[in-house]
Amino acid sequence: MAPTLLREGGFRFYFFSREETRRHVHVSHPYGEAKFRIAPTVELASSRGLSARQLRHARQLIVAHQWEFEHAWKTHLEVEISNIGAGGFTLSLAGERLFLSYADFPWFAGVALTRLRDVVRPSPDHLYWPSLDIDLSVASIRDPAAFPLVSTELPK
Repeated sequence: MAPTLLREGGFRFYFFSREETRRHVHVSHPYGEAKFRIAPTVELASSRGLSARQLRHARQLIVAHQWEFEHAWKTHLEVEISNIGAGGFTLSLAGERLFLSYADFPWFAGVALTRLRDVVRPSPDHLYWPSLDIDLSVASIRDPAAFPLVSTELPK
């Protein structure tokens, strides 16, 4: 999935939802492409085929629309873990708050806080905890009863 954030001056600005967790934006143009990191500052990460002038123009557009790009990134992909307790924890996804009980998601019981917070959202309906090798769909968190446990093996 690659949502288009802006089209202007021959450029298309977008991000891949299954790529990396650092905030960035891709730029495509008939003459080439580039990738810019957008946080904490706008900086060129890579480019191919674009002239220095085109890269400056693309960067100017990113700076002008940086708030919109960061907002889109947060809306689509950011995850926050909070309210960790004896019975489970809360997951915040773009304003939606979901509770994961250890009864429904036993893989998380007793997991170190750093590993629990090590979560990425490769796409709007997919969460992945790399240090635990746990993949969950957001739909399964919203309605755990509709997705019976397939494995109860706890992470090592």
